[in-house]
Amino acid sequence: MKVFQDSGGYESFFPPDSRYDLHKQIMEQVPNLDVISDASSAFPQIRTSMGNAIRMSKPFFIIDEIHKVFSDQAKNTIDNLNPEMVLGLSATPKEGMNIIVSVTGLELKDEDMIKLDMHIFPPSGSDWKAMIREIKSHREMLEKKAKNLKQDNGIYIRPIALIQVEATGHDQRKGKRVHSLDAKEHLIELGINPDEIAIKTSAQNDIEDMDLFAGDCSVRYIITKEALRDGWDCSFAYILGIIPNVGSNTGVTQLVGRILRQPNAQKTGVRELDESYIFCVRGNTGEMLDRVSAGFKNEGLEDLVGKVRLSDDKGNKPKKVRIKKEFADKYGNTFYLPVWLMVNDGKERRRFNYALDIKSRLNFLNLELSEGFLEMLINSLSDENRERKAIAVTLDDKSRVAHKTETSVTDAESVINPGYITRRFSEVVENPFLSRKLTDCYLQAVEGEIGKEKLQRHFSFIVSMLVNYLGDDRKRQEEQIFLDYLSSKKLMLTVTDDEKLGYKVPEDDVITVSRLPNTYSSYLFEDVEVETMNKLEQKVGQTLDNQEKILWWFRNKTSKGWYAIQGWKEYKIRPDFVAAKKKGRDEFELLYIIESKGEHLSGNPDTQYKKSVLELMTKQKKEHKIYTYQTKLPFPKVNEDAEFYLVEQGKEEQTVKSLMR
Repeated sequence: MKVFQDSGGYESFFPPDSRYDLHKQIMEQVPNLDVISDASSAFPQIRTSMGNAIRMSKPFFIIDEIHKVFSDQAKNTIDNLNPEMVLGLSATPKEGMNIIVSVTGLELKDEDMIKLDMHIFPPSGSDWKAMIREIKSHREMLEKKAKNLKQDNGIYIRPIALIQVEATGHDQRKGKRVHSLDAKEHLIELGINPDEIAIKTSAQNDIEDMDLFAGDCSVRYIITKEALRDGWDCSFAYILGIIPNVGSNTGVTQLVGRILRQPNAQKTGVRELDESYIFCVRGNTGEMLDRVSAGFKNEGLEDLVGKVRLSDDKGNKPKKVRIKKEFADKYGNTFYLPVWLMVNDGKERRRFNYALDIKSRLNFLNLELSEGFLEMLINSLSDENRERKAIAVTLDDKSRVAHKTETSVTDAESVINPGYITRRFSEVVENPFLSRKLTDCYLQAVEGEIGKEKLQRHFSFIVSMLVNYLGDDRKRQEEQIFLDYLSSKKLMLTVTDDEKLGYKVPEDDVITVSRLPNTYSSYLFEDVEVETMNKLEQKVGQTLDNQEKILWWFRNKTSKGWYAIQGWKEYKIRPDFVAAKKKGRDEFELLYIIESKGEHLSGNPDTQYKKSVLELMTKQKKEHKIYTYQTKLPFPKVNEDAEFYLVEQGKEEQTVKSLMR
């Protein structure tokens, strides 16, 4: 190790090289010094190293987290540096340590240094998005309290929520596990500014070198998996949201400590800002308590385990709600919603399925690069300035810092990598053998047009354009296959009471009772989770409820068992609202299925796709092509009058009022 190597800079700790008598004297006083020649030689000589300087100084060591360096080897290393005294700091002292001062968790609590009580909100289902909506609502409530505190007392606090996800790697997004980017996208969908969201993983660190306590820092949500464990503290962290199953989630133990520190190590006098909160998606109550208790022990707060409790707040208990009796008794035929069915010879029916009916018919085998694409590709290639300005920092001859600008020429890696293209193509084609065949074909075609040198120079850009070309063709094929089914009447939009084929609004639901009162008079169910609705959803809901012609409405959920529309893309569309319009005093007229979109999402490809599907379904209704298939209902006929609309933020009131005229 360099610390024990003979080097300059430490001469003042040792006698001059020629004073062998003094070197010998010091060796006898400090026998474990590293030497060039020992005391018995004719010319004793001590190494002028940092290690020897430390040994001779007999230092006073202060070691944080000393329990991590309490092995025999670590203790021998420390002892070999001749410390006069070692003072260790640890939340979890080990057997054999000489404990001089012990601070209990209760003493920390009495000194107002930690956020207790800690509230655990048990899962109300397995919907992680619902948990995030609840966290958003709770964090915003805390921020309102914090703003009032700042106004009254000048104390600045910006409550932060930590969200633990299941996957973070770039290659881990496919599959059923919730990825950090999934959580970020959902927060953005809820209206959160992207600047308020940070990801902290081993590969991505959005909070590196960031002062989270600064008044101009915007971070309010930090998404992580295990990166915020030991060694990270931000007392503005109030909420921990856990998406992985707590039963197998050892990371919870460390994350618990991240929300315990009280800002400024003193209570605010505002109860909500003096306590901490944990939300989880999956796992039973006993497992959650065990993990949190283990987290307290890990922080040296074992005596405060009793302060960990399930939230007994009246406003946070699960509650079973049913469709209101007055609606169920009179409008039962309106609770059946349209679904796409595949029909064979007008008799055999089954649910339309993307994998069976779209994906299996995708064909890229004969997809050649069009002349138009090649022409666009050629016109897009331009020679870029390869010179790059840099700053060189050095010391001048008087040891002053100096800097200068310098110019260098950048050379990107000029390699054509068919394997890389094949992997990218496989994301679209999902057949590695066909992907490789297309790779060879496309590379040959492009090289024939622009030459090998240009292909090498612009390789990355060309690959991205080729992948987009394949993706665009896949989208075109998906839509065309769907429309072909529709025109041949193999695909029909159908309302049916057949339990295997159709869809019916659930008769009951389990919700977490909102702290906010339910002021909606026409809501289909007996109660609603107001706090889990974002601002746009609350605005649409209130506008619906205020309309004279509203019969009933409800907010659709994204979890299993709720209404979803399968279009020509793989993922399903899950509309936000279902609303029934009345005519006269209480007669049903028309059903509306409504998807709401935030202003920041308006116009993006996903929004445009959803709008296209909904417009197509509305067209089916207006052309009297929503079919009914009824088996055993007690009433005359299921309702086939349904229209589908996308409501954009900023136009929600105008659109809803127009529909309800």
